[in-house]
Amino acid sequence: MTTFREYREAVSQGRHPGLDLPSLPTDAVAFQGERAGLVSRAVAAGIDVAIVFVVVLATVAALWMLSFLVNPTNADLASSFQSAASRTDRLPSVFSMVVYGYVFNVLYWTVFWAISGRTIGNLVMGLRVVNRKGRHPGWFVSLVRALLCTAFPLGLLWVLVSGANRSVQDLLLRTSVTYDWVVGIPWLTKDPKRS
Repeated sequence: MTTFREYREAVSQGRHPGLDLPSLPTDAVAFQGERAGLVSRAVAAGIDVAIVFVVVLATVAALWMLSFLVNPTNADLASSFQSAASRTDRLPSVFSMVVYGYVFNVLYWTVFWAISGRTIGNLVMGLRVVNRKGRHPGWFVSLVRALLCTAFPLGLLWVLVSGANRSVQDLLLRTSVTYDWVVGIPWLTKDPKRS
């Protein structure tokens, strides 16, 4: 399979080789494989954080409803006069929900980056996280990157200063976020360079 950089180089030299490339809009070919800027990366991260937030709230709601099956309350008049503190015993503390959200976010980014190099937010925005060889990062790099991105999200602002559109996390781990609108299922797509 031909990379998009090889394709763009061939086209810029006036050659139009019959390469096995997925079809892209004409405007997208010029950006394919280039490093993404702040706005597209921030929107992708926002989508991912919103997904994590919804999952955390849905989990808390499901556990709250399950608590009524495990320990139902009396429907008599005395139970309606319970103190506010005893009625909220079924909900986890805000601290535990924040910790759960943090851990879930790290796991979410780690798994998606290690498997395919893109999360749902990256997929929507046409982005992919790649290592210095242009492949999606391995498990260790994905985990460290997810920890850094979750603990220090302001590191993304370094994209504004960096001439290469790289965040602090990218600089430390030698990764990049590139435009990649081609969608492939990683375990079904055979990459001859990885074999």
